[in-house]
Amino acid sequence: MKNTLRAKELAMTGIFTALTAVMAQIAIPLPFTPVPISFGLVAVYMAGILLKPKHAILSQVCYLLLGAAGAPVFGNFRGGLAALFGSTGGYLLVYPIIAGIVAVVLNGQKSRQAEKRQHRAMVLIKASVSICVAHILLYLGGTIWLCAITGIDFQAGLALAVYPYIPLDIVKIVFCVAAIVPLRVRFMAMNVLQLDYVPANRSKNEGHA
Repeated sequence: MKNTLRAKELAMTGIFTALTAVMAQIAIPLPFTPVPISFGLVAVYMAGILLKPKHAILSQVCYLLLGAAGAPVFGNFRGGLAALFGSTGGYLLVYPIIAGIVAVVLNGQKSRQAEKRQHRAMVLIKASVSICVAHILLYLGGTIWLCAITGIDFQAGLALAVYPYIPLDIVKIVFCVAAIVPLRVRFMAMNVLQLDYVPANRSKNEGHA
């Protein structure tokens, strides 16, 4: 049973690595900034919502490693170190961190235990807050990196890397909270997702059986 769960969890991790790569290709370039509008971020938040923290982080680490190795997984089918550490590198490099933030808040062991005693609305609130916090970190990482690469000041970086994206980013966040969080509950009920944690004493007993 334990091996089956591990296989399922690894498979889900791989699925979200692939999903991030696919959705990253839905990118809309803007003429006044080197940072395109990317939908890969939706897959990052989906990983955080639907996976345990270590698997959510791993899915994005694998995505970055694939891209760094030259696989065309970044936006516009780019790959390689030049793409990873280019003008959008600040966004990409924080993908594992922001996926981990959302996953810890929703699917960490203590959070899962508390969720069983809470109203479902609390899950939506936790998802909204965690994604907003993660998104602020994304903005900071992307802006600071862009400023370092291009030599522009922070205010100019915000104008290029943050302000134009806020309206659509709000839509992305609302979609993840309103559509993916309820899907999480349904997937758990269908046993597609295994987000509960086996108690340590039970795990030891199973090992001696």
